[in-house]
Amino acid sequence: MTAWRVTLAIMCCHILTGTASVITRYLVSVLDPVEIAFMRYLFGGFAMLPLFFLFRTSKLTRLLLLKIAGLGALFFALFPFMFSWGFVYTSAARGSLVLATMPIWTMLIGKLIGHEAINKTSLTAIVLTFLGLTVALSDKLMMFSEHDVLFKGEIIMLFTAIIGAIYATFARKVLQVVPASTVTPLAMLTGCFCLLPFSVSNGIDIHVGQLTSMQMGLMVYLGVVAGGLAFFLLNWVLNKSTATFTTVFVTLNPITAIVLGYLFLGEVIKLNFIVGVIIVFAGLGFAVRSHALGNQHGVDAV
Repeated sequence: MTAWRVTLAIMCCHILTGTASVITRYLVSVLDPVEIAFMRYLFGGFAMLPLFFLFRTSKLTRLLLLKIAGLGALFFALFPFMFSWGFVYTSAARGSLVLATMPIWTMLIGKLIGHEAINKTSLTAIVLTFLGLTVALSDKLMMFSEHDVLFKGEIIMLFTAIIGAIYATFARKVLQVVPASTVTPLAMLTGCFCLLPFSVSNGIDIHVGQLTSMQMGLMVYLGVVAGGLAFFLLNWVLNKSTATFTTVFVTLNPITAIVLGYLFLGEVIKLNFIVGVIIVFAGLGFAVRSHALGNQHGVDAV
């Protein structure tokens, strides 16, 4: 398995989730964030379900099922709830910047429980990607959300990042036993089940009936491509690499959203964004190098 195959997969994952951010920004005008998350994982989970039956495994024990269900509730129910809640109290730029701390928490958790080592190359990758994103978003960091409360949104987003780090760390251990084709649909449908009562209480049956064909098409894309496929790639990479390497590419999410905002929403791209993106990709280059060196030496370090 070459480092570039794994790198391409995780880049595609976070670029797809970046497109999801733009589409979600559009759909929140017609659906509640909880309803969007529910439909996204419903479509995504059922789209990935054929893989579950196609690549059935005999290693799926009751204990592993419980672990997958727990991971699903954590990452496909609690994570999107915290993510949406955080953006109520902070701007997209500041929220994205705090979320970009995810690889830091992933590295610390992995080190704490002995899952992976910390080396200078991976540390350099994290510092550069975080610095690059800060530069790229520097002109937007002083923008406030409509309901801004000092630090509340940032604190919520910080816990969101930690939740993502916990998922990446512990999902990797499960994915070393059970393939991504099994974990992805089961985890997504578990999260979907957890979100069901909140969606019903919001009147999702009425709201879905009011969607236009274009809005429903975007919802299907959000679920099948930016949901099922994206998170299958995430889980597949977690099986092939370390949790830190996987999460360091999260910076591609807001960068993708800004580029799409420029292309389709008329948003302005300034020089600081271009400079920041260059720094981010320099950091990602260090991450790829660390991953390749880890493969060469047969060690679990990024």
